[in-house]
Amino acid sequence: MIKVVPLKEGDFYEDEVKNFLPINDKILTTEIQLAIRPFLVVTDACNTLLDVGLGYKEQGVYVLDQLLAKEGLTPIDINRILVSHLHKDHINGLLEETDCGYVCRFPNAKIYMQQREAIFSELSSDDISFDYDILEAVLQLPNIVWLKEDSGQIDSHFSYEVVGGHTPYMQVFWIKDGAQTFFYGADNLPKLNYLEYNMAFKSDLDGKLAMQWRAKWKIEAEEQQWSILFYHDRVQDIWTSNLAETTA
Repeated sequence: MIKVVPLKEGDFYEDEVKNFLPINDKILTTEIQLAIRPFLVVTDACNTLLDVGLGYKEQGVYVLDQLLAKEGLTPIDINRILVSHLHKDHINGLLEETDCGYVCRFPNAKIYMQQREAIFSELSSDDISFDYDILEAVLQLPNIVWLKEDSGQIDSHFSYEVVGGHTPYMQVFWIKDGAQTFFYGADNLPKLNYLEYNMAFKSDLDGKLAMQWRAKWKIEAEEQQWSILFYHDRVQDIWTSNLAETTA
Protein backbone atom coordinates (compact mmCIF):
# COMPACT_ATOMS: atom_id res chain seq x y z
CA MET A 1 0.00 0.00 0.00
CA ILE A 2 1.39 3.40 -1.02
CA LYS A 3 0.93 6.50 1.11
CA VAL A 4 1.52 9.96 -0.41
CA VAL A 5 1.88 12.91 1.96
CA PRO A 6 2.14 16.58 0.87
CA LEU A 7 4.88 18.44 2.76
CA LYS A 8 4.08 22.10 2.21
CA GLU A 9 6.90 24.41 3.28
CA GLY A 10 4.72 27.48 2.87
CA ASP A 11 3.36 30.11 0.50
CA PHE A 12 5.93 32.40 -1.11
CA TYR A 13 6.32 35.17 -3.66
CA GLU A 14 9.21 35.81 -6.01
CA ASP A 15 11.06 39.11 -5.93
CA GLU A 16 12.79 40.63 -8.97
CA VAL A 17 15.84 38.37 -8.60
CA LYS A 18 13.80 35.24 -7.92
CA ASN A 19 14.28 35.03 -4.20
CA PHE A 20 11.40 33.16 -2.57
CA LEU A 21 9.98 35.20 0.31
CA PRO A 22 7.16 34.14 2.64
CA ILE A 23 3.87 35.84 1.92
CA ASN A 24 2.57 35.96 5.49
CA ASP A 25 0.26 39.01 5.58
CA LYS A 26 1.99 40.92 2.79
CA ILE A 27 -0.32 42.57 0.25
CA LEU A 28 0.83 41.53 -3.23
CA THR A 29 -0.21 42.73 -6.66
CA THR A 30 1.97 41.68 -9.61
CA GLU A 31 4.37 39.26 -7.87
CA ILE A 32 4.36 35.55 -8.73
CA GLN A 33 2.81 33.69 -5.81
CA LEU A 34 3.21 29.98 -5.23
CA ALA A 35 3.45 27.22 -2.69
CA ILE A 36 6.50 25.02 -2.28
CA ARG A 37 5.43 21.46 -1.58
CA PRO A 38 7.64 18.37 -1.76
CA PHE A 39 5.90 15.03 -1.42
CA LEU A 40 6.67 12.05 0.80
CA VAL A 41 5.87 8.65 -0.70
CA VAL A 42 5.87 5.75 1.76
CA THR A 43 5.96 2.15 0.59
CA ASP A 44 6.79 -1.03 2.48
CA ALA A 45 10.35 -0.84 1.17
CA CYS A 46 11.21 2.84 1.05
CA ASN A 47 10.55 6.40 2.22
CA THR A 48 10.90 8.61 -0.86
CA LEU A 49 10.84 12.38 -1.31
CA LEU A 50 9.82 14.02 -4.58
CA ASP A 51 12.08 17.10 -4.57
CA VAL A 52 13.06 18.71 -1.27
CA GLY A 53 12.02 22.37 -1.34
CA LEU A 54 13.89 25.46 -0.23
CA GLY A 55 15.06 24.28 3.15
CA TYR A 56 12.83 26.96 4.70
CA LYS A 57 12.95 27.39 8.47
CA GLU A 58 10.52 28.78 11.02
CA GLN A 59 12.01 29.80 14.36
CA GLY A 60 15.23 28.05 13.40
CA VAL A 61 13.59 24.69 12.61
CA TYR A 62 13.21 23.23 9.15
CA VAL A 63 9.53 23.17 8.20
CA LEU A 64 10.10 19.96 6.26
CA ASP A 65 11.47 18.28 9.39
CA GLN A 66 8.40 19.31 11.37
CA LEU A 67 6.16 17.79 8.72
CA LEU A 68 8.20 14.59 8.56
CA ALA A 69 7.96 14.31 12.34
CA LYS A 70 4.18 14.18 12.05
CA GLU A 71 4.71 10.99 10.04
CA GLY A 72 7.09 9.59 12.63
CA LEU A 73 10.13 10.26 10.44
CA THR A 74 13.31 12.34 10.44
CA PRO A 75 15.66 13.16 7.54
CA ILE A 76 17.78 10.09 8.34
CA ASP A 77 14.73 7.89 7.67
CA ILE A 78 14.52 9.05 4.04
CA ASN A 79 15.91 6.32 1.77
CA ARG A 80 15.49 7.97 -1.61
CA ILE A 81 15.05 11.42 -3.17
CA LEU A 82 13.83 11.89 -6.74
CA VAL A 83 14.88 15.25 -8.19
CA SER A 84 12.86 16.67 -11.08
CA HIS A 85 15.29 19.51 -11.89
CA LEU A 86 17.87 21.64 -10.12
CA HIS A 87 16.24 25.02 -9.56
CA LYS A 88 16.82 26.30 -6.05
CA ASP A 89 13.22 25.89 -4.88
CA HIS A 90 13.51 22.17 -5.62
CA ILE A 91 16.98 21.28 -4.27
CA ASN A 92 18.19 23.81 -1.69
CA GLY A 93 16.60 21.74 1.07
CA LEU A 94 19.14 18.99 0.40
CA LEU A 95 21.88 20.82 2.28
CA GLU A 96 22.52 22.51 5.59
CA GLU A 97 25.22 25.14 5.92
CA THR A 98 27.57 24.54 8.87
CA ASP A 99 30.84 26.07 10.07
CA CYS A 100 32.57 23.33 8.07
CA GLY A 101 30.62 23.96 4.87
CA TYR A 102 27.52 22.35 3.42
CA VAL A 103 26.42 18.91 4.60
CA CYS A 104 23.68 16.69 3.25
CA ARG A 105 20.56 16.69 5.38
CA PHE A 106 19.56 13.22 4.11
CA PRO A 107 22.69 11.11 4.58
CA ASN A 108 20.95 7.76 4.11
CA ALA A 109 19.12 8.67 0.91
CA LYS A 110 20.08 7.79 -2.63
CA ILE A 111 19.50 10.99 -4.64
CA TYR A 112 18.32 10.32 -8.20
CA MET A 113 19.21 13.11 -10.64
CA GLN A 114 19.23 13.43 -14.40
CA GLN A 115 22.85 13.79 -15.47
CA ARG A 116 22.08 15.96 -18.51
CA GLU A 117 20.13 18.38 -16.32
CA ALA A 118 23.19 18.71 -14.09
CA ILE A 119 25.44 19.45 -17.06
CA PHE A 120 22.99 22.08 -18.31
CA SER A 121 22.73 23.73 -14.89
CA GLU A 122 26.51 24.02 -14.55
CA LEU A 123 26.71 25.75 -17.94
CA SER A 124 23.94 28.25 -17.03
CA SER A 125 26.18 30.48 -14.96
CA ASP A 126 23.92 33.55 -15.01
CA ASP A 127 20.49 31.98 -14.41
CA ILE A 128 18.87 33.37 -11.25
CA SER A 129 16.76 30.22 -10.92
CA PHE A 130 19.86 28.49 -9.51
CA ASP A 131 21.71 29.06 -6.25
CA TYR A 132 25.18 28.25 -7.54
CA ASP A 133 26.95 27.84 -4.20
CA ILE A 134 24.42 25.24 -3.14
CA LEU A 135 24.20 23.71 -6.60
CA GLU A 136 27.95 23.13 -6.72
CA ALA A 137 27.88 21.44 -3.31
CA VAL A 138 24.85 19.33 -4.25
CA LEU A 139 26.52 18.00 -7.39
CA GLN A 140 29.49 16.81 -5.32
CA LEU A 141 27.38 14.68 -2.98
CA PRO A 142 28.56 11.06 -2.85
CA ASN A 143 25.03 9.61 -2.63
CA ILE A 144 23.83 10.76 -6.07
CA VAL A 145 22.54 8.14 -8.50
CA TRP A 146 22.92 9.56 -12.00
CA LEU A 147 20.08 8.85 -14.41
CA LYS A 148 21.25 8.94 -18.02
CA GLU A 149 18.38 7.48 -20.04
CA ASP A 150 15.30 9.20 -21.44
CA SER A 151 13.03 7.00 -19.35
CA GLY A 152 13.26 4.10 -16.98
CA GLN A 153 12.04 2.17 -13.98
CA ILE A 154 13.50 2.96 -10.55
CA ASP A 155 11.71 0.10 -8.81
CA SER A 156 8.41 -1.77 -9.13
CA HIS A 157 6.46 1.35 -8.13
CA PHE A 158 8.45 4.30 -9.53
CA SER A 159 9.23 5.23 -13.12
CA TYR A 160 10.55 8.40 -14.76
CA GLU A 161 10.71 10.16 -18.11
CA VAL A 162 12.81 13.09 -19.31
CA VAL A 163 10.41 15.57 -20.89
CA GLY A 164 12.07 18.99 -20.98
CA GLY A 165 9.81 22.02 -21.10
CA HIS A 166 10.42 23.95 -17.91
CA THR A 167 14.11 23.07 -18.19
CA PRO A 168 15.83 21.15 -21.01
CA TYR A 169 16.07 17.83 -19.18
CA MET A 170 13.43 18.05 -16.48
CA GLN A 171 12.10 14.65 -15.52
CA VAL A 172 8.67 13.62 -14.28
CA PHE A 173 7.64 10.61 -12.22
CA TRP A 174 4.86 8.06 -11.98
CA ILE A 175 4.13 6.06 -8.85
CA LYS A 176 1.96 3.00 -9.42
CA ASP A 177 0.34 0.65 -6.96
CA GLY A 178 -2.06 -1.75 -8.62
CA ALA A 179 -4.74 0.30 -10.36
CA GLN A 180 -3.72 3.52 -8.57
CA THR A 181 -1.35 5.92 -10.37
CA PHE A 182 0.16 9.07 -8.89
CA PHE A 183 1.79 11.49 -11.33
CA TYR A 184 4.32 14.20 -10.49
CA GLY A 185 4.77 16.61 -13.39
CA ALA A 186 6.96 19.00 -11.39
CA ASP A 187 7.09 22.48 -12.95
CA ASN A 188 5.55 21.43 -16.26
CA LEU A 189 2.36 20.84 -14.27
CA PRO A 190 2.83 22.70 -10.97
CA LYS A 191 -0.74 23.93 -10.42
CA LEU A 192 -4.27 22.76 -11.13
CA ASN A 193 -5.02 25.76 -13.35
CA TYR A 194 -2.23 24.69 -15.72
CA LEU A 195 -4.60 21.91 -16.77
CA GLU A 196 -7.45 24.34 -17.25
CA TYR A 197 -5.65 26.82 -19.53
CA ASN A 198 -4.08 25.53 -22.76
CA MET A 199 -1.27 28.06 -23.01
CA ALA A 200 2.50 28.42 -22.95
CA PHE A 201 3.97 30.06 -19.85
CA LYS A 202 6.93 32.43 -19.94
CA SER A 203 8.40 30.82 -16.82
CA ASP A 204 9.23 27.72 -18.89
CA LEU A 205 12.33 27.53 -21.05
CA ASP A 206 10.22 25.89 -23.77
CA GLY A 207 6.65 26.87 -22.98
CA LYS A 208 5.16 25.29 -26.10
CA LEU A 209 6.73 21.92 -25.29
CA ALA A 210 5.49 22.05 -21.69
CA MET A 211 2.01 22.93 -22.99
CA GLN A 212 2.07 19.93 -25.35
CA TRP A 213 3.01 17.60 -22.50
CA ARG A 214 0.19 18.96 -20.34
CA ALA A 215 -2.35 18.32 -23.09
CA LYS A 216 -1.12 14.73 -23.39
CA TRP A 217 -1.11 14.15 -19.64
CA LYS A 218 -4.59 15.59 -19.24
CA ILE A 219 -6.00 13.00 -21.65
CA GLU A 220 -4.11 10.17 -19.96
CA ALA A 221 -5.08 11.37 -16.49
CA GLU A 222 -8.76 11.45 -17.43
CA GLU A 223 -8.64 8.02 -19.05
CA GLN A 224 -6.70 6.37 -16.25
CA GLN A 225 -7.86 8.54 -13.34
CA TRP A 226 -4.41 9.55 -12.19
CA SER A 227 -3.88 11.38 -8.94
CA ILE A 228 -1.77 14.42 -9.87
CA LEU A 229 0.65 15.99 -7.38
CA PHE A 230 0.98 19.79 -7.52
CA TYR A 231 4.25 21.24 -6.22
CA HIS A 232 3.37 24.94 -6.49
CA ASP A 233 -0.43 25.19 -6.10
CA ARG A 234 -1.24 27.20 -2.99
CA VAL A 235 -4.48 25.30 -2.34
CA GLN A 236 -4.62 22.02 -4.26
CA ASP A 237 -2.02 19.40 -3.37
CA ILE A 238 -3.36 16.11 -4.79
CA TRP A 239 -6.08 16.05 -7.44
CA THR A 240 -7.63 12.95 -8.94
CA SER A 241 -9.06 13.24 -12.43
CA ASN A 242 -12.61 11.96 -12.85
CA LEU A 243 -13.52 11.40 -16.48
CA ALA A 244 -17.24 11.31 -15.76
CA GLU A 245 -17.14 14.74 -14.14
CA THR A 246 -14.81 16.16 -16.79
CA THR A 247 -17.05 15.15 -19.67
CA ALA A 248 -20.38 15.89 -17.99
